Amino acid sequence: MPVKIVSDSTADIPDELAARLGITIVPAYVLLDDVAYKEGVDLNRDEFYARLQTSPRLPSTSQPTPADFTQRLEPLVSAGHQVVCITVPRQLSGTYSSAMQASQQFGAGVVTVIDATTASVGHLLQVIAAAEDAAAPDADAESVAAAARARAARGNAFCVVDTLEYLQKGGRIGKAQAFMGSLLKVKPILKVAQGEVLPVDRPRNLRRALARLAELVREQGPASKLAVAYTTDAAPAADLKNLLSNLADPEQTYTVQIGSAIGTHVGPGAVAVATLA
Repeated sequence: MPVKIVSDSTADIPDELAARLGITIVPAYVLLDDVAYKEGVDLNRDEFYARLQTSPRLPSTSQPTPADFTQRLEPLVSAGHQVVCITVPRQLSGTYSSAMQASQQFGAGVVTVIDATTASVGHLLQVIAAAEDAAAPDADAESVAAAARARAARGNAFCVVDTLEYLQKGGRIGKAQAFMGSLLKVKPILKVAQGEVLPVDRPRNLRRALARLAELVREQGPASKLAVAYTTDAAPAADLKNLLSNLADPEQTYTVQIGSAIGTHVGPGAVAVATLA
């Protein structure tokens, strides 16, 4: 039985890549100036970041509802597919819970929901790898899900932010709270792993932060895939990609812009990176 992959939009999978790999995306919501927008559907990223930096109130985010997941799962199941759905960590969002509720409307084993344990580019690479697994001629849901769980168990992503203000105001700062109060003229580096936002380092400027990110990524070992991402400035992500240019096959290296749901929390000027072994 053919296997299909579903993800929420916080994985920031480009539309063309999702279409090519047959990935179904369930949009998260962003509430901006009292209007709810579906991520990637109702509001483009450049417009979002322009408004993020000028709006007097910080936007808020909301997970897709169980009905949103059901709406996208039903056509896949009706067509005879089994589904593996990979979501943003349950500690950071109610998305996993929504997907689980929707999955229970179908038969046992028809829809398998997996917590990515990490976010943004770490989530992105897991979804891409699962879609490649699902495309294999002999793929079955059990093997695709098992491989996805194994990747999630060791998944992580690193991020440098211009300020922790957005994470703090959005309630997603976690253990990175330890950095608050000592951040004058530094660029905090964070790690998202096992569903937590963890403090890593505090370089003095962006150049040092990118070098440190490259060092941290290389410490992860050989990579089959690499992804870098940015919120408002693509240049630092390109610099980081160049620093890591010999780590993964160029055809398995991705550059994406972070969408509004994650961007609400990391803010302008953020850069993220992740690899898969």
